[in-house]
Amino acid sequence: MLRVSGPDGSSIDYDLAALEAMESATLHTHTSWTDGPQQFTGVRASQLLAPYDGQGASVRAVALNDYESRMDLQKLQRYPAIVAYKRNGQYMTTRDKGPLWMIFPQDDFPELRTAETDQEMVWHLKGLIVE
Repeated sequence: MLRVSGPDGSSIDYDLAALEAMESATLHTHTSWTDGPQQFTGVRASQLLAPYDGQGASVRAVALNDYESRMDLQKLQRYPAIVAYKRNGQYMTTRDKGPLWMIFPQDDFPELRTAETDQEMVWHLKGLIVE
């Protein structure tokens, strides 16, 4: 479901059960693609990237359709972004921007309400690559 890779080529694969076994986080936020505030549940991106701490400066997020967005690793450590697997208590399907969606807490941090952050909120997420 999700592959997290380091600059040395090593990787860790997570299925839904593995993601759900990790400590979960919940965000309430608006997005540019949804109506009204939404509740997202998932795993903090910083927790998923922890095995590669100090090994890169950026993260490339890759979607199922091979869309890519590069973001500063420090941004993912500074803000409590999550890789969400649920929206409003329901698992997300590919029809609903799932099964995984990178979500930034734009309501809690107004400075994240930018076109740049919107590009980084990759849905249909399949990989995070530390570079």
